[in-house]
Amino acid sequence: MNRLYIRQAVSISAQGFWEGFSLQDLRDDLLGFKAADADYKTVIPASPLRRMSKITKMSLLCGLSISRDPAVDWDAIIVGTGLGNLADTEKFLMNSLSQTGLVSPTAFTQSSHNTLSGQLALQLKNHGYNMTHVQRNFSFENALKDAALQFKFGANNILLGAADEHIPLLDSLAKDAGYSDEEISVFGEGASFFHLGEERSSNVFVQDISSQSSANNPLNALDEFLHKNQVDKDCCLVISTGDKLHGTTMQQRSMTSLAGKYMTSSGLAMHLGCSFLAKKEFRQVVIVNNSSTKGLGLILLSHE
Repeated sequence: MNRLYIRQAVSISAQGFWEGFSLQDLRDDLLGFKAADADYKTVIPASPLRRMSKITKMSLLCGLSISRDPAVDWDAIIVGTGLGNLADTEKFLMNSLSQTGLVSPTAFTQSSHNTLSGQLALQLKNHGYNMTHVQRNFSFENALKDAALQFKFGANNILLGAADEHIPLLDSLAKDAGYSDEEISVFGEGASFFHLGEERSSNVFVQDISSQSSANNPLNALDEFLHKNQVDKDCCLVISTGDKLHGTTMQQRSMTSLAGKYMTSSGLAMHLGCSFLAKKEFRQVVIVNNSSTKGLGLILLSHE
């Protein structure tokens, strides 16, 4: 694939608000993985802010922080989300069950998954390509594939994002589905947005993307992916969204201890990977999305 440069990155998670590639003070001792509260008023008008759920506020904070340059005309706005606007969905359903007569449509209109990309387009007055990808744990990987495809066919300024939120109802639903208390305790949330294009301001680029709905041997799949891209394992860092991989000598970091588990945490992993590459600590970074029990997502980042 053509080199898709990551020009800017902004994220919010349990680690706090990250803007740019110079990430510091990463903590491995967090007791919970609720995303940090930020000053949303710096980029979101006060009137609509009061009616927004947390996932919408996180996404707009990140997306609009990247879009502060009025000269940038976005060719595409692409967002990946695994579970979408959970708080608004719960509110709409509870209102429908408890109220008689007409129910306010606000929670319903804000509960759809494409609210995030739509709100960004409204705030930016953008009429370009606008797409939301909802494929559970691989929503971000597929959104990134879409961005690479748009880039191939002429899109130069692409706003790519990933976001998921955590609400208490999710814990009870997960418990009913058979998740253990230990698994539920690491549920997290966050949002990450990127400015992608052909300009080389950061020298960090996406080299390859792969997602598999079924991967019986993740380590073999990773080895094949790295071999195809001629990656020197001694100079490559693995960032996994789930548990660390067993059976490899490559250096590893796990997002679970940094920000918990949520379906689009590979977006936050990509931001972290950009930081390592910007400091030239590694030649390449491979993001392994192994949160799913069956599939596997792989993103290879490099720098010049």
